[in-house]
Amino acid sequence: MFSTLYVDGAPVDLMDDVPETVTVEFAAAAGTYRCRACGEELAETVTGFEPDSGDPCCADDEEHDAERVPLSWCNSAAISVDESGDAVTVATSVGDPRGAFAFAIRRIPDDTAGDLAGALVMHVPYPMQPSPHMPLTPLHDGTYLVGAHQVVRRMGVAA
Repeated sequence: MFSTLYVDGAPVDLMDDVPETVTVEFAAAAGTYRCRACGEELAETVTGFEPDSGDPCCADDEEHDAERVPLSWCNSAAISVDESGDAVTVATSVGDPRGAFAFAIRRIPDDTAGDLAGALVMHVPYPMQPSPHMPLTPLHDGTYLVGAHQVVRRMGVAA
């Protein structure tokens, strides 16, 4: 099998001729919140949000306005190909870095008895599965709420 890895549309040289897994990992050190106005990282505390500088105000003397950093919820995303199993798996790790949500598409071998020979089958995470990455709550067909629903508090706004 021949494969090429593209990053932002440009091919990337690979050390391995045929990679089986490509993973993007996100920096664990990055903060989860930052100020919308000035960009300073904010730490969530029981009383609200505290900036690294300790100054409760931005440069314009306004209180910091917390926003979640995009993709701060994601530990990693990976694509794995399994030539012997004729399958591709996409995995996304959120919250708990010891696991991931994974969906896989595989082809049932052509020489399999029955009507499904040669068909593609998709396996997806589902509520109440034996080893879930995080709890799933159905919102509607094919859409789930991931994890426990939490009320998001913004600085200066009561939850």
